[in-house]
This record gives sequence, structure tokens and C-alpha cells, in this order.
Amino acid sequence: MPEVYIPKDLTQVQNKVIFGLTRRQLVCFSLAAVVSVPIYLLTRKPLGGDTAMVLLIVSALPFFFTALYRKNGQPVERCLKNYARVRFLTPRNRPYQTNNRLATLERQAKINEEVEHIALYEQKKQPACAKKRRLEQRPDRPTGHAADKRAAQRVRKNGKAGKTRR
Repeated sequence: MPEVYIPKDLTQVQNKVIFGLTRRQLVCFSLAAVVSVPIYLLTRKPLGGDTAMVLLIVSALPFFFTALYRKNGQPVERCLKNYARVRFLTPRNRPYQTNNRLATLERQAKINEEVEHIALYEQKKQPACAKKRRLEQRPDRPTGHAADKRAAQRVRKNGKAGKTRR
């Protein structure tokens, strides 16, 4: 009983024109014959039969390669075009950059701690009479957010900036 091969992926099915060859393969093999046979006939007598046969094979190989090779469903010329575009036409330096919000928050928290540390250092440098006249301690102006007050009290109590909650 004869068996019939049915491919699972119908995109791989190609129409056969003649001798079980596709149109692309038929054109490439014909070009290989048109180029290689004259090379063999012209070099057979001067170089000898073996060397002429090697030249025939070497001159026909690019056409056979073009006819038969497919990578990821793409023919050779499309693969070469993509390679040339990636290799020569687009810039090589493409740095990978992300917009990481957590890292941004961590950097901002670190900057805030540095600012608090600098402010406390400046506050300790001031004489006692200048501390009384500070803008934040005036009764008609609020001193800021309650969390900022607690952080400043913690720093004053411990003598160093602690970890902040996130």
C-alpha cells in the first residue's frame, strides 16, 4: 500500500515545476550550467581534466547553495541582506537602558539622606544664637511634613541618619 507524505506545516509546501524542482531551483541550476560548463570546456585542455572538474564544481557551488539553502524560511539573498543591514548599515553601539522606577526611588532616598546629613552638619556648625532665629522655628511658619519632623528627631537622637521606610 503506497504512503503519501502530508506535511504538518503547509507553509513549507512549494509548487514543483519540472523534474521535482521548484522554479527557483530550476533557474539556479540552469545558471550554474551556463556558467560552469564553459569554464570546464575552456580549462580542460590547458589544466587537465581533474583541475577543470574542480573548477566546474567550485563555480557551480554558489548557484547550488542559492537554490537549496533556506534558514528560518528565508532564502539566501534575504539572509545576506539582513546580515549586511545589521553588520554595516545600523550603528553598533546600542546600549540597553531601562526605566527602573524602584532604582529611581532608591536614588532619591539616598539623595534625601545626604541632604539631611548636610543640613544637620550645617545646623551643628551654627552658633546657638543663630539656631533660635531659624526660619523653621518661627511660630507663624510651619516646619514641614510630620514625617520630616520625625526623621529629623531620629537623626538628632541617634546622631546619624537611619534607614527610611519604603
